[in-house]
Amino acid sequence: MKNKIDEKKLKTELLEMMDNMSKVDPIYKPGNYWKFYEKKIIKQILGNKLDQFRSWRGGAGTGSIHSFGGGEMELQRNFNHYFHPFEAQFKKIDNNFFVKIYNSLINKISRYFNFFSYFAIRSSLARKIFFDKIKLEFDTKYDLIKLINPELLKAKDSRLGKPIGFEKDKKFYTNYFLNILIEYHHIKKNLKRNNIKNIIEIGAGTGMLANIFLQLNKKSKYFILDIPPTLFIAEYNLRNLGYSVYGFKELKAGKKDFKKYDIILLPTWKLDLLKNVNFDLFINIASFQEMEKQQSLLYLNFFKKQTKYIFLKNAINGHSRAKDEGKFGVINPTRMMDCEKVLKRTHRIISKEIFNYNKNYRLLLKNNT
Repeated sequence: MKNKIDEKKLKTELLEMMDNMSKVDPIYKPGNYWKFYEKKIIKQILGNKLDQFRSWRGGAGTGSIHSFGGGEMELQRNFNHYFHPFEAQFKKIDNNFFVKIYNSLINKISRYFNFFSYFAIRSSLARKIFFDKIKLEFDTKYDLIKLINPELLKAKDSRLGKPIGFEKDKKFYTNYFLNILIEYHHIKKNLKRNNIKNIIEIGAGTGMLANIFLQLNKKSKYFILDIPPTLFIAEYNLRNLGYSVYGFKELKAGKKDFKKYDIILLPTWKLDLLKNVNFDLFINIASFQEMEKQQSLLYLNFFKKQTKYIFLKNAINGHSRAKDEGKFGVINPTRMMDCEKVLKRTHRIISKEIFNYNKNYRLLLKNNT
């Protein structure tokens, strides 16, 4: 980032976004699932440096930015665990000179008396094994993508947010970026040579897929509809990647012309601003499953008549049901069959994949007209 950012001033925008959302129709607010985490995620954003948002501690399911693609993805904590054994805070101990000498001696003695292996500082030894496995996973995915379609690797990740990643062919990548790049392949493989210009994504996380699409489709325009605080992080990320972004400031200024922007980010309650925009592709990945059914179907019904292709990837039966309002989970989950029912008159299925032991699906549909 070339210019120093006033983080305190920037974070006031998040609070203003949250205040705006508190006044809108409940259909546009977080559903029961996200409401459960909202306060924790906002607290994390306000209490950490934004330029390190991809290295924040936490884990999916614990009320942190990891839930939508940020944070230290390689070091996610398990549910209800408050540390990961290989977080940076333990590096000084694990990589300490005396610890290395001690472990070296234990290793030599254990060659003759295996019992002494129980006295090793095993976390120090395990750290190297853990990160070697991460690198192996990265290399495997990279090579797989290169075999599938080497053109995909024209896209590259960024060091913005200080993530754990690797250099390959003079480009920087993270494992998470390669995961999303594979998802991009799943979307595009059945579109053949169709010209995709206007894309709308509901629930875009940090904007990783948007970044990939715009790197590989230079003439595309990417629209994102989401709730804060996710929308706030996506805007921060995409602006600092160098894209021309229509965001919160432009919305407050009343600007309605989207032509000069690469990316248009809108809060859910501004859905009507898109009623006259035709889209080539609609995307929803892993967020319909976290919404209440009436919310998911609202978006499908809104966009189905003005969208050529629709790509959905979610849990077949939606996320786990909440025992009661305010508890973890979804009150009324969105199932795959609910989405198919809404779209059956306007779109036909051109690709359907069931995976992860029949728990998840990928669905690509094309407009009948």
